[in-house]
Amino acid sequence: MQKAMKDSKNETVQALYNCCQCCFSALETILQYLTRNAYIEVAMFGTSFCQGGAQAFKLLTSNALRVAAINSVGDFVLFLAKVLVVACSVFLGFYLIDPKPGVQHLGVPLTIIGLVSYFIAHCFFTVYEMVIDTIFLCFCEDCEINDGQSKPYFMSTGLMEFIDDSNRQLRVGDAHA
Repeated sequence: MQKAMKDSKNETVQALYNCCQCCFSALETILQYLTRNAYIEVAMFGTSFCQGGAQAFKLLTSNALRVAAINSVGDFVLFLAKVLVVACSVFLGFYLIDPKPGVQHLGVPLTIIGLVSYFIAHCFFTVYEMVIDTIFLCFCEDCEINDGQSKPYFMSTGLMEFIDDSNRQLRVGDAHA
């Protein structure tokens, strides 16, 4: 079906094909994100994949603003870290290769250095992204299970202060509404 729609000369069919491709791409991205968080829930509680996925979905939807903030800031910081690693690698490569005689086209080895360093940085920072997601889900579980008074939080003091500050701001925002 994909081959027939892709090679069609009809503009309506092409538009429908592009719309379906966009929707399926978005669905795939969402499912990958939910699957990763479901595996985190399975690792934390030892439940089945479906139960972990349902719990992860519930946590993510109940903390949607926090998810958006953590993901946007986290992705930006990780992107800057990747750019920094690639820039430093290419800069170092430039100074290590430049004085060598016989190197006529400096762009080729520097491009290879940049691509390899990006691949390595991407693999390395993907682990950090998974750690950020795991800590965030643990934070959400801790907030949901414990109340901080009769059941103390397991999170660090810095996270507790963050919770208190955000709760105060929410209460102030509710008073103004």
